[in-house]
Amino acid sequence: MLRKSMCRKPVTRLVAVMLALLCCLPLAACAAGRGSAEPSPERLIAVYTAPVQRGDIQTELSFIGQVRASTQVAVMSRVSGKVDQVMANTGDFVNAGDVLFTMDETDLQINIRALTAQLETAEAAVNSARTGVSLAGGSAVQSQILQAETAMIQASAGVEQAELGIAQRELAVRQAQNAYDDAKRNLDNMALLLEFGDIAQIQFDQAEALATNAGIALDQARSAYEMAGVSLEQARSGLTQAQEANRIISGNVRSESVRRAQDGLAQAMAQRDSLMVNLEAAQERLNDASVTAPISGVISSRSVEPQAMLLPNVAPFTIVSTDTVRVHVNVTETIVNRIAAGQRVAVSISAASETPFTGEVTVVSPAANDMTAAFSIEITINNREGLLRPGMFAEAFFVREESMDTIVVPRSAVLIEDGVTFVFLAERGRADRRLVTTGIDSGAEIEITGGLEGGEMLIVTGQTFVREGSPIYIMETGGDAS
Repeated sequence: MLRKSMCRKPVTRLVAVMLALLCCLPLAACAAGRGSAEPSPERLIAVYTAPVQRGDIQTELSFIGQVRASTQVAVMSRVSGKVDQVMANTGDFVNAGDVLFTMDETDLQINIRALTAQLETAEAAVNSARTGVSLAGGSAVQSQILQAETAMIQASAGVEQAELGIAQRELAVRQAQNAYDDAKRNLDNMALLLEFGDIAQIQFDQAEALATNAGIALDQARSAYEMAGVSLEQARSGLTQAQEANRIISGNVRSESVRRAQDGLAQAMAQRDSLMVNLEAAQERLNDASVTAPISGVISSRSVEPQAMLLPNVAPFTIVSTDTVRVHVNVTETIVNRIAAGQRVAVSISAASETPFTGEVTVVSPAANDMTAAFSIEITINNREGLLRPGMFAEAFFVREESMDTIVVPRSAVLIEDGVTFVFLAERGRADRRLVTTGIDSGAEIEITGGLEGGEMLIVTGQTFVREGSPIYIMETGGDAS
């Protein structure tokens, strides 16, 4: 049941009139000049009444929670390195597929070009190996021998070029290693200076950033050296194949030569296929250089800037979807069994609106938290208007006990004296004391489970001034005793 306010419209009256009528007023004055006084008549007590009626009553327990986004996604890049451009900022709304930022593609493009060149070489090696197989099984002609010798010369030149490349990469690795060692020593020195307060934190942070960048550069140089080594091995393999093809063409054709030629072709094809897979993977990494939003929503945080180094496992963006929000509260064991999934709940979020929101219970924890002994409840609220923001405090109201179509009267009308509970009714101009039994007490109202049938005129104001049989003057009769 949705939360219902227990407050009723208060009865307002002039205090001066009330005080005057609460006094005991004589109905007649003493005759002027009489020598003897007559008995004083009974004094009237002014009261307000209202008919006893049936209604609903409930008590509630409230629990404090916090608004959370229904969906929150940390956006990460599959590519590490330097950030090129950033297209979105905190607070922006983005659609799924929108580009958030791009990574520097320089190294990726170089890698693709290198793999493409290696694939071309491998494709040539395959063709050469096929020619070797063909020549090994047939008659050799002078032109074919010339082609084989040409291929061998080209392969030899490729080996020389690859050896030169690996020497250059080796030099780059040594230089990157020296730069990293210098940056590391500088960072260690800065750490000591920072410890003794000789430098500012920003100087240490700059030294730390330089060391990190030097480490990345060293890793890239090593990777380039490894790629150069692969290129050299492929070039040497191509040379071996070209030499073998030339030997087969120049020499006598034998069964062993045919077998070797076929093995060489299989090996060349395997290397080509491996390079094709590597090239496809490199192309995918290039595509991943443009990082897009996985969901539609609002960017709640951004921690990346253009030209900054982005390390793996770092989430530079967080996107939240707030079309619906969740409120998490922890409830006690006294109420948890009255809460079920699908139940409608009133949730007050004063930072967004004075009017409570209506939510639906979506999760009820089956077990209490070991530390707090509380049960976790999740409430989902529609947020199409965008009033609710993650982090806002919320108060959820759950019905503890309720009674429908029962007699309900104002709590102030019920009196207790010497352990006896009673009310006063207006009966033929006098106050009638009626014993009652009570049920649910909401604070403002109380349930009467015995002693009243409904329809009686209940004294709702002035009841503390009357006694059994007191004469009363009814100021006004309200429409509802509750």
